[in-house]
Amino acid sequence: MGKSRQSAGNSLFLRNAWYAGGFAEELDTQPMFSRKILGESVLFYRDRNGTPAAIGNLCPHRFAPLDRGTVVDGQVRCGYHGLGFDRTGKCVHNPHGKTAGLAVAAYPLAVRHGILWLWMGDAGKVDYDLLPRFPSLEEDRFHVRRGYLHGEANYQLMSDNILDLSHIEFLHPALGTDAVSRAKVETTHDERTVTTTRRMLDEVLPPTLAKVYKSGEERVNRTMEVVWSAPSNMLLAITVEPVDEAQNWTTGAQSLHLFTPETDTSAHYFYLASLDREVQDAHTADAFAAALKRAFIEEDKAMIDAQAKAIGHAEIMDLKPALLPIDKAAVLARRKLQKLIADEVAGVAANSSQSVSTMAEGTV
Repeated sequence: MGKSRQSAGNSLFLRNAWYAGGFAEELDTQPMFSRKILGESVLFYRDRNGTPAAIGNLCPHRFAPLDRGTVVDGQVRCGYHGLGFDRTGKCVHNPHGKTAGLAVAAYPLAVRHGILWLWMGDAGKVDYDLLPRFPSLEEDRFHVRRGYLHGEANYQLMSDNILDLSHIEFLHPALGTDAVSRAKVETTHDERTVTTTRRMLDEVLPPTLAKVYKSGEERVNRTMEVVWSAPSNMLLAITVEPVDEAQNWTTGAQSLHLFTPETDTSAHYFYLASLDREVQDAHTADAFAAALKRAFIEEDKAMIDAQAKAIGHAEIMDLKPALLPIDKAAVLARRKLQKLIADEVAGVAANSSQSVSTMAEGTV
């Protein structure tokens, strides 16, 4: 399945992890597509069995993009000189001679919840236990809507945005009230996750949200819980219930935010909205997804892109930003990710040193 692409000097990203590369439905309308992920151009297509596959997008002959070619009998044929590559990355067709030694990278790929998940590190260390699972994306129980944005910002800035929802009152006035910034916030964490919970009490929801949660002008308690999982996947669960304990109803929604680095200064943003089929109908799910899309495109993206442009290539924590209590979850996530990356790079360096030592011993 290809060799490791991690090096001791490449410490920008956690590589031994699963990243969202796209949606499986993207391959229903086109034979293949490419996307740069962690600085590498990756080509997605379906093999001869119809199973999604991911390989390097540059032909090793003249480095022509393979996405300008065709898919023939489950292999990708380069549009320049006709070399063909299968899902293992091996060249299996060469009109000009032998195929031995010709290959592109091959990426372990898994499909879950309609998402194409890529393992970007050592193929020998693929860990399927780390493959994200989100029950709220089971379409027999939930209305699920999908969307995509391209961000001109470092993926961690985009993660910070979801981990601190106090900005809703100011950046998303149609979705928030002053109860959001006054809310009680609790944060917990373990080795690979950070959970932050914001509870708003005795709140009248804005009209846009009142329609989604069917609360009208009633006073409610709203809880927003964000679970960040390394490296950059987040589930936001919202629960709404009446203040009046004499009433007995609960409603809510879930949204999934998957930030996949394209480069150090750009990222892919895959988002999914999920509503319970037993509580909300398809029309409400469409309205909810449309509201999220407007907020992301017109407000979040505009602000974060501007923030990234102002920061430039600097790492925000190196600029010593003024940290407020609302930053706790984001800072914790950054620290955990930094440690995971450092541990991974140290492991690669140790393995490299051991290999050099073994080779030296063999020459004695």
